[in-house]
Amino acid sequence: MSTKINAGWGTYGIHGTNKPNSIGFDASAGCIRMRNEDVEDLYKYVKHGTPVAIINGVFGPFGYGLNVIKPGDFGADVLEVQRRLKALGYYNVEYFDGKYGPMMENALYQFQKDNGLPKNPTITHETLKALGITIME
Repeated sequence: MSTKINAGWGTYGIHGTNKPNSIGFDASAGCIRMRNEDVEDLYKYVKHGTPVAIINGVFGPFGYGLNVIKPGDFGADVLEVQRRLKALGYYNVEYFDGKYGPMMENALYQFQKDNGLPKNPTITHETLKALGITIME
């Protein structure tokens, strides 16, 4: 039993596993793994086709702490940077895709220039701070 979720930057599943000891560890390519009996129980309450929203963990989109973000990266942390850049008037797109591509890079360069930051395609703590993103350690 498996359900697929299109997160914008990839397709992931909610499914059981034949390795229940791996649950709770970063041991997949982004899927949500559950004990087989738990996913069977969940299926009783959440039918196929039900919209699913995954709203971060307790630490938000930067749940693993600060990882530098560079062109080609994708995920919830990139999505948050896109949101901030758009809110500040730098990223003019119809929708966020969570992928760090050329349009985001150009928006980042303009933001850095306007805020006295060195031009750098890698998003570091300094740029996150200027965007108003605080990483809680």
